[in-house]
Amino acid sequence: MTLVEISGGLGNQLFQYAMARRLALRGDGIMHADLYQLGLPQNQPPRKFRLDLFHSCVQPLPWHCVWRYSKREFLDRLTRRYLPKKLARRLLSLAARRGLKSPCAYRFDACVSGRPKPMLQIGMVVSERQFHFDPEVLDLSGDLLLMGYWQTEKYFADIAPQLRAELQVKTPQTGQNLAVGCQMRAQQSVSLHIRRGDKAVAKDFNGSTAEYHQRAMAWFRERLSNPVFFVFTDDWDWVQQHLPAAPDVIHVNHNSQDQEYEDLRLMSQCRHHIIALSSFSWWGAWLNPSPDKLVVCPPHKRWFNFPNCDTVDIFPDTWVQIDDL
Repeated sequence: MTLVEISGGLGNQLFQYAMARRLALRGDGIMHADLYQLGLPQNQPPRKFRLDLFHSCVQPLPWHCVWRYSKREFLDRLTRRYLPKKLARRLLSLAARRGLKSPCAYRFDACVSGRPKPMLQIGMVVSERQFHFDPEVLDLSGDLLLMGYWQTEKYFADIAPQLRAELQVKTPQTGQNLAVGCQMRAQQSVSLHIRRGDKAVAKDFNGSTAEYHQRAMAWFRERLSNPVFFVFTDDWDWVQQHLPAAPDVIHVNHNSQDQEYEDLRLMSQCRHHIIALSSFSWWGAWLNPSPDKLVVCPPHKRWFNFPNCDTVDIFPDTWVQIDDL
């Protein structure tokens, strides 16, 4: 059985699902979700488990089921859950100094050039040790607890048709979403995602720039006859200022924040895509099964600003990287 720790927003959760699904299919096909990270108060903005909105093959397990995979992690969670915060912090610090630290830790930046790679698997716990593709992961089998982000299709490209089927929204498309979807299919539609929000001010991430989107739109206008851009964003004030609505620029702003899965479905129904530095629009483009789609993305080096993280594998080879500088 494969247990995958779920963290982050919908885009991150889809990457985690895809990685776990790929490994589960090597074994008994059974996979479950560990939602412990989603419930931590320090996670801001708060995130919800969203994989249940799709035809996914994963069921959440209670936090204490981690006992089967790592007793050290179970004791850590027990300590944090039932002891006063200061006492819990002291006990966990003491345990770490004595070599009793839980193996359940995010360490995708652990690989440092010139040094030996850290272990990939400790007991049943598999923690992502580098951000770029790690082929040894695909050789793993048996009962596993997966921790990481796994942000490259190289982990799951060989099961792409199955994933695209499982990651369809369960509920039928209705109302305005149905109407917009029909409009997209009838035109040379291009989804255009603008990601601002917390990324616009966070030092470790990069938000969307007007220059990038203008260059990407120009790229499509040179290659397509009468493209129509369908805009999705988390910052409509910024969009109104930099990319106002026009006959060929349609603002898709009718879905609420809790209906982000509807925006994802609409993105995937466009013929072509301009994605942001965002796992959300990455999946909006990837879920489109058309072999004729064109996808424009920012340079992979701008994905984020963490040290020791090689982002060379983040985008499929067929996607076109356009700089905004």
